[in-house]
Formats: sequence, C-alpha cells, structure tokens
Amino acid sequence: MLLDHPSAGLAAIRTQFGAIFVSLELSRSTWLVTSLSPGKGGKMSRHSVKAGDIADLLKLLAELKRKAQARTGESYAIITIQE
Repeated sequence: MLLDHPSAGLAAIRTQFGAIFVSLELSRSTWLVTSLSPGKGGKMSRHSVKAGDIADLLKLLAELKRKAQARTGESYAIITIQE
C-alpha cells in the first residue's frame, strides 16, 4: 500500500534475538564475517579471517557464542548465510 503522507505511528523493531546471525563474504584472500548477537542492542560486529583458515573461523564463532552467553546467561545457536 502506498501512502502519500508519512505515518506518525511507531515502528516495531525487534532487538531480542534467539540466535547469533552470521554473514560470510568469501574472497580468495580474506573472509569478511559480520555478526548480530543477542545482548548487543542490535549492533553488528565485523571481523575478518584469512581465506581458508577454517580453524580461525571456528575459533571466532566459538568466541561469539561465549560472549553472547556471558552477556545474556543463555546459549545460542549460530545461523549463517554466505553472500
């Protein structure tokens, strides 16, 4: 529906997440990892990992889980997408 005037109503934005959302942007030299974690107020984090370094990527994901649990007292699954 198109409106010809702006709405004065409130917009609902969900800031409580039930998982850690991770986006992977893969290149030949570097993998860019962005994440959105519970307890961070909707703030995205950016990290980079050397391309092909699976051990470092898994270490980063474990650290994201650890930090989210420290902030909230709960354990969260990680949901990933590749761009």
